[in-house]
Amino acid sequence: METRQIAAIVLIVIVVAGVGVGIWWFLPQAPEPPYGELVIGQVVTPGAPAGVSDDYIIKVGILGPMTAIQGEGHWRGAYMACDELNTAGGVTIDSETYYFGIVAEDTNEASASFDPSQGVAAAQRVLTDDGAQFTLGGFRTESVDTYLGTVMAAKKLFLSCGAATDLFTEYVNDTYDTYKYFFKVTPINSTSLGGEIIGFLAALKPIMQGYLGKNVSKVAIIREDLAWTIPLTNAINYYLPFFGYNKTIEIAYPLTQGTSTDFATYWSQIEATGAQITIPVISGEGGISMTTQYAALQPGCLIAGIDVQAQLANYWNETGGACEHEVLIQTMHRTNKTTRSIDMWDSFLDHFDGDEPLYTAVGAYDAMYLLHKGINDAQSLNSTTIIPYLEAITTANPFEGVGANFAYTSTHDVFEGYIGNTIYSVGLFVQWQAGGAKEVVTTGGAVYPNWLATAGITFPSWGINDE
Repeated sequence: METRQIAAIVLIVIVVAGVGVGIWWFLPQAPEPPYGELVIGQVVTPGAPAGVSDDYIIKVGILGPMTAIQGEGHWRGAYMACDELNTAGGVTIDSETYYFGIVAEDTNEASASFDPSQGVAAAQRVLTDDGAQFTLGGFRTESVDTYLGTVMAAKKLFLSCGAATDLFTEYVNDTYDTYKYFFKVTPINSTSLGGEIIGFLAALKPIMQGYLGKNVSKVAIIREDLAWTIPLTNAINYYLPFFGYNKTIEIAYPLTQGTSTDFATYWSQIEATGAQITIPVISGEGGISMTTQYAALQPGCLIAGIDVQAQLANYWNETGGACEHEVLIQTMHRTNKTTRSIDMWDSFLDHFDGDEPLYTAVGAYDAMYLLHKGINDAQSLNSTTIIPYLEAITTANPFEGVGANFAYTSTHDVFEGYIGNTIYSVGLFVQWQAGGAKEVVTTGGAVYPNWLATAGITFPSWGINDE
């Protein structure tokens, strides 16, 4: 071939290649996935440098109802903490730098017709297929109770960020060698939740009586017919008389009977007793039906208790404002529970399009930081080695999270209460108010100091029943 023919071919190749590069340059590029987008069965490492060897990724398995708000909260909280921890440089063990990765498996435990065997299968996947070295999550007591044994048998830490029951810390007390890998993060236990509701009712009574000019003493309870609600309502029932209250009715409803039609019936039953305060104990999807029927039927009482759905920022819109005046417990709000609380709250809203962090998100976020501390202090990735360092987190040596200053009891439960200006693991009582504002209201110092409150309490315009 002649030299000029070769030169012509080379020129054509260069031009074609150049055009190809030009076309590629102007083609629309695949967008980055949304921050914190949920994936199942795949390790993600937000904030970690590119190209980190798998040997230097600490895999944290998330077990929860990943298609429900509780599991989504687990993922979002863990993701945000993972991003922050990795961006800050991960954790150094013996001069080697490690970064965090998270991987989720769906237990489906928020479903009204959940099958506990799904949780066991998810735990097996996250430990065996995904190679999780540590775990966090949990929600429904009846489900966690079946798969927790799988995690304990593997001798892996499980940081509980969803189940309120006292049961699992009782396991730590009764069978320490088996269950020592369990540590609670959120929420406080059911008995303590019941005690905090009583504390709030003690503060609420004089406020209501002063505002209404009538005695307030009649209380109704409506709860899910689930294990976690039993010690909670037992605590409420025990203490009500000490504060001048009497229970008029207690309704325990199956999860399959939480529709609007069902709640219309429940509210009619409650109103027939003349209840002035109704305490919901609801972790699932009954909240919207409860509040929409409350506004439609206008029973003469104030709602004050536990309603997990009501923690979400879109609850006002989901109920069409029917939730106005509802008081609920949530782990945190935009108030200085700790010096880290407001920054995390604002960052979460910024990253997740204005969504507020559910208690499971707060728990998973703090769980990642607790795990980071345990690994760093122990200089080990062995769960058994880390346990004494988590146990060393006490009221004499607390760890500042965003939802609380953490201190552990001998049963790996969180210390509940506050000492001076140090707020440990307590719930905040917040109220939905006019226009969709959600405000922290006072407990008269019974649950947390008054300086955490952001507004006074309001009452329904249609009035409260007479005694």
